[in-house]
Amino acid sequence: MNKTIAIAVLVIGVVGLFVFKGFSEQKSKANTVASSDASSISDTVRIGVDSWVGYYPLCSKNFRASLRNEGIRSICDDNPSLEERFEQLKKGELDFAVTSVDAYMSLGKDYQFPGSIIAVIDESKGGDALLAWEDSVTSIDDLKNNPAIRVALATDTPSEHLVRSLSVHFDVEQFKTRGQWLVQADSAEDAAKMLQDKQVDAAVVWEPHVTQSLQTPGIKKILGTEDTERLIVDVLLVRRELALDKPELVDTVLQNYFEAIKFYRESPDSLVRELKSTTGLGTADVQAMLEGVKWVDLYSNAHDWFSTVGGHSGNEYLIGVIESSYDILHDTAVLKENPLPDANPYLITQSSFIERLFGTHVGGNKQAQQESHSQVFPELSEKQWGQLREVGTLKVRKVSFGRSSSNLSLEAKNMLDQAAKDLAHYPNFRILVKGHTGISGDKQANRQLSLERAEAVTRYLEITHGIQEERLKAQGLGSEEPLSRRPNESSRSYKYRLPRVELILKAGTL
Repeated sequence: MNKTIAIAVLVIGVVGLFVFKGFSEQKSKANTVASSDASSISDTVRIGVDSWVGYYPLCSKNFRASLRNEGIRSICDDNPSLEERFEQLKKGELDFAVTSVDAYMSLGKDYQFPGSIIAVIDESKGGDALLAWEDSVTSIDDLKNNPAIRVALATDTPSEHLVRSLSVHFDVEQFKTRGQWLVQADSAEDAAKMLQDKQVDAAVVWEPHVTQSLQTPGIKKILGTEDTERLIVDVLLVRRELALDKPELVDTVLQNYFEAIKFYRESPDSLVRELKSTTGLGTADVQAMLEGVKWVDLYSNAHDWFSTVGGHSGNEYLIGVIESSYDILHDTAVLKENPLPDANPYLITQSSFIERLFGTHVGGNKQAQQESHSQVFPELSEKQWGQLREVGTLKVRKVSFGRSSSNLSLEAKNMLDQAAKDLAHYPNFRILVKGHTGISGDKQANRQLSLERAEAVTRYLEITHGIQEERLKAQGLGSEEPLSRRPNESSRSYKYRLPRVELILKAGTL
């Protein structure tokens, strides 16, 4: 009996010791917090990012210090794996995460789209580019149907989305699936080295490797994202539960983010110094990186991307990017069907945070309101048009006319409407519209008819889609440049393909 009592006393003593120890540790921890700056921290937010320079403001000194003054501790989790990032967001291990729109469309369904898009962060504006040896590739057309071409890129990155976009918009058939043309690289740096070592004909890389590669004689830029619009777009996701439970916390984070953007815009030297320290790169490389990214401020988010300005601007660029990203992913067989329920893009966006923030800050950045989004094209002479560099031929759609007529059919107008959507992604290029006819009949009459058809196309693009007149040029070639005949192609099929209108993008001077 005494032995039983002794054991019971011992057990009680041990339990008491653990309870006392736990209490002491909690008290010690509480005392530590109370006697330090941690006592002023009421919330902690975790943000999933990767090393892309466009995401730096979310992890910057200015942003973290501003949040700390609001009683919020911010932690950046640097993880290049989007799959892991989405999984962490789903589990609540992250509160915010960054992604490109195309990546969220292609991967988000596997994680039940765990976050809502609450802000557009940036656009790639020269940060990504297709480079090539000029003795192998001079335009996008040189990539078409050439089984010998080898292109290096890091897969599942914006580099691959750029290639997919080119495959769809310019009809580079072989690029629509991963095939022998693709040489997989571990990173943009790896792809750039393969190009410089002449292991491949071309490579898709991002800064600073674009600038560094172009310093090698013989390597030229075929197309960079500085000449694209709304193609590679990065966004900020918020965990859905946090948006519902603590909307005021999300407001505060977003407000301080846009204030950080404004600070670095007004103090570019501070940004360069911080990035040099963070990346270990020199001034020239850091500046090259910064030239490749266009941060989207509060005004542009409200006015252009979410269209939350009073009266509504009607732009809703974000919805357009979601839809065009799906089109590209579908046409390249990455997605068989739209992953969003009812194909509804609004299920992954939440504009209320931008709308509320814009309303309380009286229109955000005033400078942005005055920026023009349209490039003005001066008129060119025939000689100047002849000196332009050919970028590539846009996807050829069958623009049909009546027999011996230059009147656009309804079907032709629908085809041109589709072409105009593609053209919207490449606003910096001029457009040469080439008309062609079949090979039979009077050559002079054919040339005149093809010119009239090309002019009908330019008028439609100008009047219906607002494309500047000086950006367009019509050219009639008649039967002078017939297509090559395909193996085993019937005469009927060949003759059907000959009458056509081509839209050729032109840029710069030779």
